[in-house]
Amino acid sequence: MLDGLRREFPEVVTLVGRLPHPRVGRAPVFWSVMAAFGAALFVSALVTILFSVLLRPSSSGTPFPAPFELARLAGTAAALGVAWTAGGPRAVAGYVGLVIVESLLGLPSRIRFCEMAGADPPFAVNACSMSRYLIGLWPQLLGAGLALALVRWVRAGPGDRNPALEGAGVFTLVQGVGGAIIGAAFGPAAAGSPEWPLSFVLLAVAAGISAGFTILRRATRMWRTMGIVALVILGEYMLLSVPLFLSQVLQARGTSLVGPFDVLAYFSPVFAMAAAAAVLYIATARRVTPAAGA
Repeated sequence: MLDGLRREFPEVVTLVGRLPHPRVGRAPVFWSVMAAFGAALFVSALVTILFSVLLRPSSSGTPFPAPFELARLAGTAAALGVAWTAGGPRAVAGYVGLVIVESLLGLPSRIRFCEMAGADPPFAVNACSMSRYLIGLWPQLLGAGLALALVRWVRAGPGDRNPALEGAGVFTLVQGVGGAIIGAAFGPAAAGSPEWPLSFVLLAVAAGISAGFTILRRATRMWRTMGIVALVILGEYMLLSVPLFLSQVLQARGTSLVGPFDVLAYFSPVFAMAAAAAVLYIATARRVTPAAGA
């Protein structure tokens, strides 16, 4: 398969060969797992932007994976590669275990959705068919295979921390696990209620606060690290999600399909990064104030 990719995209392979080896610091298992989630977020965001914005859709009749599938593939490979380099086999096991737990937490919401959509099988065939679900795991499986080659490229660097990856990883994990719990608690039937979008706003704020405390604890250059994390999260959001949201608002103009709570939920990444920045600002102010009064 790799030989086929080399023949199909020789320029990309040449460019990748010239790239410097990325380096990650060896860290305790917990922080290595968080760095793995952060690496998945960083790489998947970059790949999603690349294939959604920068590359034109192929005009040939050859089927091509969707950007989110390619992002999931690349994100899985990056996560496993970083986990192995930073924390070894235990970090890989921890990352895989948390991914499985997150998937299991999402099962009740999926089951409720399938029960509600039982009268409309074409609408739910992709989400409720076990065979389709298993086939849909191909990006993760292929990404795991690609990680075997990626671990030879990623190098262990100096230090015992990867603050940007760790902050982004904590944010991703809180968002993922929290979203699965909210889905299991409320279910798809509550999607039209005010509690549904507000719960995701609160979840985003909680994820941002968690990321802020992580950066505060692990980073020596807090605001630089915060800027990197915010650039990745808000960059993907501004380039991809905001244009889609604006088009939906224009289409739903004059209707009640988009309410004020839905608008708040859609801008939850902004609230999340504002909450993370507030944590750093408050911590910085507490450090400076005593010195100013001395």
